[in-house]
Amino acid sequence: MKSRIMSFFVENDLKNLLGWFGIDYTKAQKNRIRSSIIITVLVLIFGIFSSKLYLSLISPLIGLFYYKNQYLSIKKKKKNMIALKRRMFPSFIKKLLILLRTNNIYNSLIKMVDYTDEPIKSYLKELINEIDKDKSVKPFSNFANKMEFIEAYQVMTMLYTFSEHSMNRKHLVSLENMISQLYENEIDEVIEQKKRLLWLYPNFTILTMLAMIFSLAIYMFISIFAEVSF
Repeated sequence: MKSRIMSFFVENDLKNLLGWFGIDYTKAQKNRIRSSIIITVLVLIFGIFSSKLYLSLISPLIGLFYYKNQYLSIKKKKKNMIALKRRMFPSFIKKLLILLRTNNIYNSLIKMVDYTDEPIKSYLKELINEIDKDKSVKPFSNFANKMEFIEAYQVMTMLYTFSEHSMNRKHLVSLENMISQLYENEIDEVIEQKKRLLWLYPNFTILTMLAMIFSLAIYMFISIFAEVSF
């Protein structure tokens, strides 16, 4: 029981989550606790002045919910950001491959800055700056690391190989095939998500109707029982 209470207040991955967004952990926690206390006090005061005792009683729970919701929100934000990068990456590489037909890898990356949206645009600028200082595969690996999925490592490694052997077109063909497969996988995943949503909505409607019917049945039972008792 004690460990569950501790896990509610102390999220082991929160520091890494905040670091991922470049947010200071200590400062964020102070603001989080402060805002949760303010919410609790405001609900408590409102409950007292509006003569709604139940609001005053549940004000600590509302504060705790607000406290926990901040963690869940940033966790969801990271998940959505990773999904966004995964969707953007195949399109980014497809455009880059077009430029590679008439440019070397470095010039292609520079030209891609104007055709790339955030968050990949920032990563691309960092990649170019790193290449200026380091001609090894490391800048490409760092870029792939920010994408946070395994296929990105394979693609960026092949791009580096192509930059080192620019006259060898077989690397470009292999890269095009890999991106095409990755793009198809993303499309299939989107389709599956749509299917799951289509399945979920009707079932959610059915469950809502069942809940309403069940509530109505309980109400009728209580009413009949009250009349019989009377």
